[in-house]
Amino acid sequence: MRYQRVKSFILLYITSLFLSAQNGNKDYTDNPGNNRGPNIIFIYVDDLGYGDLGSFWQNQISGDRKMVTPYLDAMANEGAMMTHHYTAAPVCAPARASLIEGLHQGHSSVRDNQFDAPIKEGLTMPEMLRKSGYRTMHVGKAGLAGRRGSTEPDPKSLEAHPLKRGFDQFYGYLYHIQGHQHYPQNGTTPQRAYFTNGYDNILENTELTYSTDVFTAKSKKWIIEHESTRPDQPFFLYLAYDAPHAALQIPTQEYPKGGGVNGGLQWTGQSSTTPWINTASGTRDSYIHPDYVNKDWSEGDKRHASMIRRLDNAVGDIIQLLKDLDIDEETLIVFTSDNGPHHEVGSGGQFAQNPEFFQSYANLNGIKRDLWEGGIRMPTICRYPGIIPESSIVTYPSGQWDWLATFADVAKAAIPVYTDGVSLMPFLTQQSDNKINDKRYLYGEYFNNSETPSYADFEISKRGRKRGQMQFIRIGDYKGVRYNIESHNSTPFEIYNVVTDERERVNLASSMPELHQEMLDKVLQLRKGAPIKRPYDLELIPAVKLSSTTNGLNKRVFSGVYNWVPNFELLAPNQISISSGINSDTGGKTSEVGLFYSGYIKIPKDGAYTIHLESASNCHVMLHDIHLLDNDFNYSAGEISEKVNLEEGFHPIRIYYQQNDNITPFISLKMEGPGMVKATIPDSMFFIKATP
Repeated sequence: MRYQRVKSFILLYITSLFLSAQNGNKDYTDNPGNNRGPNIIFIYVDDLGYGDLGSFWQNQISGDRKMVTPYLDAMANEGAMMTHHYTAAPVCAPARASLIEGLHQGHSSVRDNQFDAPIKEGLTMPEMLRKSGYRTMHVGKAGLAGRRGSTEPDPKSLEAHPLKRGFDQFYGYLYHIQGHQHYPQNGTTPQRAYFTNGYDNILENTELTYSTDVFTAKSKKWIIEHESTRPDQPFFLYLAYDAPHAALQIPTQEYPKGGGVNGGLQWTGQSSTTPWINTASGTRDSYIHPDYVNKDWSEGDKRHASMIRRLDNAVGDIIQLLKDLDIDEETLIVFTSDNGPHHEVGSGGQFAQNPEFFQSYANLNGIKRDLWEGGIRMPTICRYPGIIPESSIVTYPSGQWDWLATFADVAKAAIPVYTDGVSLMPFLTQQSDNKINDKRYLYGEYFNNSETPSYADFEISKRGRKRGQMQFIRIGDYKGVRYNIESHNSTPFEIYNVVTDERERVNLASSMPELHQEMLDKVLQLRKGAPIKRPYDLELIPAVKLSSTTNGLNKRVFSGVYNWVPNFELLAPNQISISSGINSDTGGKTSEVGLFYSGYIKIPKDGAYTIHLESASNCHVMLHDIHLLDNDFNYSAGEISEKVNLEEGFHPIRIYYQQNDNITPFISLKMEGPGMVKATIPDSMFFIKATP
């Protein structure tokens, strides 16, 4: 029997290597790690509102107009509900980009409505995990690979195909519009929907393959094969469903009985004679869940509820699989949504679902494309048996860009400096007092030329509000939000305490002038203007007020080898000193060394300045909380530069430098601007706070 298992493994391994060579999927990870972290499954659903889940809202509703989500409720009971978790943007493309990049919308390479825009090359979430020894798989909707145009490109030609952004394997929809069709039908729909396996487009036998079922069965198959061949290597599965996004299409039949290894959805093969999944039969787009079939609801409402119930079944199926494989306690699962509920027919759809019917926004205001709470506060559940306490509620304000830092933490890797996130593990494990740090904030920006719906459930002040250029910042319990921004100084923030006033009824701005000014300043001190235009892009970045200073920079020296520039502020230094400037002195160490400088640069007058960086190894420069200069991922010798508008006065600056190789350390910062020719920044411009 043992010989037969070894023989089967060798056959499976050889076959997978052959197929990988053909379709681009890799059956290995380039950098297997030594420190095993948990498996990570990130389940990302599409257009599911905060109120669409039982545990978050539906279970509180009396009467007949309600949905049930028993498996997701069970997941919440076995883990944590995050009740103040925010998406980066209220529509899919920028939300997904911020998630994968670990950057809020002030820094992400995809913003607004840039559907299918290629995500920038860099230390993405899967790339970071792959470098940390994880095998990485993306199943489902991508939407960040690059645009296809009127003709079908070769997937290999896409600039940001998932296989070029950190994933070892990919199976799903490459393009945004494909996710509007839950039956791809071999690419014959007007949306040209089809699945792609690595670099291979699947153009046969998908007439009856329902996307939620395909993505679930494929994920289960992949997990089983991974555990059969690499039980000692952790995996990262990014499972991005395209439901309950419109079109409101439903399955062919009931969810298969049972779950896990032998029950539930099963991958049955991929050939011209075999259905791919065990539900690829019957009538397409026909199955309403029996709990809803006889309800006195509209067809659209029944379909919406059935789509969510299918997702609920899928989550239960996957959790049962983890139990069957005895990896349940070794796996962290996160379930969340990309934005608030939709009110759409969808491309090629026939039915609309009005989110008023189920109160898909819960007791909040706003839907998809809104920066009110209903558009950006996401129903989020985390489960990690034995680590995350059962039935816990996490109220710490967090954003989806925090997951990159969180996963670095659980993978036992250094948190990179080039992220806007923080690790959420102290809050999920209740190792923190859950009090937000004074310097911590959440930030988002978005544009859409439409209006907030005038639903009767919404506050009168929110109904019909012109969206336009929008922006929000949350500091502690207080959220500043502004719609239809004309200019930075002419459009004030509305300020709400979203802990005690989550409906955003009482605007506190007039009674909190200092906080209002802090918000106006902060939103200029944390973002860069590219790749889209905002009415506040050219504003001068405000200086900070310091009472007493002295020349110099705080300097710390670190030892260690890192695959990226780490956030040295989270690590213990070997040496601490005050330097007159940037001297690149490592105390004689020429390899496996890091340098961190922090302090202030004093700008002599208002104006546009260009800062230039050159370094012998990987380096990252931050001004305030702006990722100003990054020469880390795919480091290249030579100079990089960035233009920035600065107010006269003191501006916080931080320089992070990591060197693994045996070379002479070197960092050079130059500046040019009003009355200044390009030259090395003199020591006289650097300051630190004076000690009493």
